[in-house]
Amino acid sequence: MLMLTLCVTYADRRVCAVEGSIMELPCTYSYPSDEKVEHTFWYYVRPKENPQDLSLEEQFAGRVEYIGDKERNCALRIRDLRKKSDAHTYRFRFHTDGPWGQYTGDPGVSLSVTDLKVMMSNTYRGSIILSCSSTCTLPNNPTYIWYRNGQPIFNQNTNGLYMHDSSEDAGSYSCAVRGYDELRSPAVCKILTLNSHHSVSISLAASMR
Repeated sequence: MLMLTLCVTYADRRVCAVEGSIMELPCTYSYPSDEKVEHTFWYYVRPKENPQDLSLEEQFAGRVEYIGDKERNCALRIRDLRKKSDAHTYRFRFHTDGPWGQYTGDPGVSLSVTDLKVMMSNTYRGSIILSCSSTCTLPNNPTYIWYRNGQPIFNQNTNGLYMHDSSEDAGSYSCAVRGYDELRSPAVCKILTLNSHHSVSISLAASMR
């Protein structure tokens, strides 16, 4: 008796990536050995709409690449990720010449796209910590690059930057994920203000640069 084994396996169910970066969605699939794969494609889920091949979608033109094959690998690569249009659940579908015809891998991969933002928190000693914040959890424990006045700050590779209440630290700050150095957060300026008690307070403001 021939066993019917149609299956799609995704390496991750949820993924997060920085806007403008490249994301690969690893995937494998299987089918009966006496069948031949005739067609493969990825699509994103839209309620009450039939699946549409990503490679034929205008919004993905020149940005998606099927890097799998017609045997076992069904990986997808998406370039220049866009926060507003690319955050979807993606699924892989393949067609064979067998009696079942087609198979879709449910539930798919949920892709979140984030930008980076510099956030400030105060310490109990009056200093501040700048954090390179994202709206979803980036994979593989990424390292970060911090910039002051457009120049990298050496020996600072975590998403937090500790700063003293000193005029030496004044300047414009931004951050990026290593490997995507050009995809920096909007810059913010550290401002020192002398208040009525003749003590210094620290604040951040959006950079005009």
